[in-house]
Amino acid sequence: MQIPGYTIIKKINAGGMATVFLATQHSVGRTVALKIMKPLLDKDPEFHQRFQREANIIGQLSHPNIIPIYDIGRHEGFNYISMEFLSKGSLDEKIKQGITPEQAIKITIGIAAALEQAHSKGYMHRDIKPENILFREDGSPVLTDFGIARTIKSKANMTQVGTVIGTPYYMSPEQAKGEPSDGRSDLYSLGVVLYEMLTGEKLFHADSSLAISVKHIHEQPPALPENFSGLQPLLDKLLEKEAEQRFQTARELIEALENISTYTSQVKPAKEKVFSLSLLATLGRMVGQDAKLINTRTKQLLGLNKKSSTLRPASTKAAHTLITNTNTQFATRISPAVAPHTPIETAKDDGLITRLSIYAVLILGFAFFGWQVFFNNEKPSAKEQWASITGQDSGANNTTLIPLTVNPIPKEARVRILNIREKYVPGIELPAGVYHLEISQPGFNTRKKWVRLTTQNSSIDIALQKNNQPLTGNTLPLPELVLIKAGTFLMGNPNIQGAQVTIERDFYISRYEITFNEYDFFAVETNRALPDDNGWGRGERPIINISWDDANAYINWLNKITGKTYRLPSTAEWEYAARGNTTSNYWWGNNTEDARDRTNCRFDCKSWWDSFFNNKTQVVGAFPPNDFGLHDTAGNVAEWTSDCADTPNPSANPQTVCLKRAVRGGAFTSKVENIAAYSQIAFTATKSRKNIGFRVLQEIPQIRVMDDQPNTENQPRRRNIFRELRDSIFNRDN
Repeated sequence: MQIPGYTIIKKINAGGMATVFLATQHSVGRTVALKIMKPLLDKDPEFHQRFQREANIIGQLSHPNIIPIYDIGRHEGFNYISMEFLSKGSLDEKIKQGITPEQAIKITIGIAAALEQAHSKGYMHRDIKPENILFREDGSPVLTDFGIARTIKSKANMTQVGTVIGTPYYMSPEQAKGEPSDGRSDLYSLGVVLYEMLTGEKLFHADSSLAISVKHIHEQPPALPENFSGLQPLLDKLLEKEAEQRFQTARELIEALENISTYTSQVKPAKEKVFSLSLLATLGRMVGQDAKLINTRTKQLLGLNKKSSTLRPASTKAAHTLITNTNTQFATRISPAVAPHTPIETAKDDGLITRLSIYAVLILGFAFFGWQVFFNNEKPSAKEQWASITGQDSGANNTTLIPLTVNPIPKEARVRILNIREKYVPGIELPAGVYHLEISQPGFNTRKKWVRLTTQNSSIDIALQKNNQPLTGNTLPLPELVLIKAGTFLMGNPNIQGAQVTIERDFYISRYEITFNEYDFFAVETNRALPDDNGWGRGERPIINISWDDANAYINWLNKITGKTYRLPSTAEWEYAARGNTTSNYWWGNNTEDARDRTNCRFDCKSWWDSFFNNKTQVVGAFPPNDFGLHDTAGNVAEWTSDCADTPNPSANPQTVCLKRAVRGGAFTSKVENIAAYSQIAFTATKSRKNIGFRVLQEIPQIRVMDDQPNTENQPRRRNIFRELRDSIFNRDN
């Protein structure tokens, strides 16, 4: 067999669809894995389509834990894919050799990161198993074989309902039943693999594939051995029979694994725990008795204890008499029977001086390390952040780095990346991810912006505004808008009852909540009172202390000045945009713990220190955006909407007065449970609060099309010059 451009060295693996060869690619002189489809299957359109689709899918998934494709082609009836050669074998081989719990967790995090990437692109793998997990030289895991992967949201499926796809040992209950499945099925399969890594055994055993499938559907998984009990709750959640009860995203699983990655330190023999507690108790008693002894000696030396120049029964000798007991505790202090009113001995206590020296060293040590912990908590580097997500060694060289260049205006502006410790230099090489930029220059307003670094977004232009511009003239600060395409979504709490709602028209919505800069300009121009900022600062902070009527006054003025149509979003439009194309409770998922560093709310979003002492609004854009690019749709300030809250359908009775309006998004004063995408409160339209602001929606004008009319010779159609001029203006402006 010959493939142009390659020299085949040897066969390294064979499966039902294809054979994998070790080969050399002539053009670049590298060793590759050459996957060649079996010729007999080439005549089967379904298998041929799967082989081609594997290459197309992997080509769209660029991730360190997903195998990269170098080349794809066809020669003399042979379809082939050229991929990276992974020399350290498969997970199946490592399981036979034995895997430590730490290795199992690291591998699971790496594959979960690969699934997170695949699921975010709309693909599920459907065949997670040890044979499809290979390793590079540095030991990092790589997910391979997307041959039966499919699009999660696709209505058309390569397999009809009722058809079982996957490997029986690792398939989810819904796969075993031939029902529709999504990314949560991959997480179930990864849970089965995790069980096998920890125990060395398959999750279920049976004489036939059908029997194994039945066990996946109905039988509860066996418990882990006792020494792995720290992982049992996580594994139970991965292996839930119902997909709704599992981890909903790979990101949730990664976070859970990172939280228990040091679980082995919690698994200690009972005797060791008792020993540690006894040691602490004994040391406490020693310090207490030494303190009493020092107090008595001090009084004696200063003549403050003249009435009683004797020591109590706990004498100097008793204070440092120790007996070791290795069975139950480190040391036990013994107080010999000493008659009361024994005269103070002049003999010095040699042990006391030694212990005082030790106490001094301990105090200095605690002070030093405490300072390091509380005041010198250094940010992780970009590579360390990437390693925490992928499970790879931060020193590994296989991470794909992208050069980031920020082009500030003015050019002299200072650029900082706030969420890593590396100093920014033009062209700094970073892993793909989300970074928080700060651009500052004397005489200009400092700007902070979250950016997503990809190969297509590696050069970023950011302009600053001068901070001495007067709020008059033609320097109107307009809200930055984001286009939201029409679509259908599940509105409301998905855990209770949701409703399918269709947004029929595209619209623009402001990327950020309306700021003091934007509202103050309007207030000055219209001679309105400036809202109170509660002493927190104005500028780029969201506007607060305005009523629903105030918000609409700003919008009416904006419409008059710009000639466009702005308004408050409806609750449906607001939730559709705030969700960012997700179905979870929050735009980042369902895990409330992930709110930390993603939003500004009162409880559970930040540390107790920040929540207690720093309860106020934050500058807009200080937290990452959702997938639509909108910031602060959860927390910071709640937002007015156009809908009436005390009358469900005011249009049915125009005489009905709407006293309260729907407010969405939660605020910096809210609990994390009350900033979900569906959370809503009702508030009086004429009143204002320190935690309510708004964002604006801009309607997209629809170009009117003239109805077709009979074109008779005697009645030629007249041109409507005014309409044509108006439509051309709309097309130009939008």
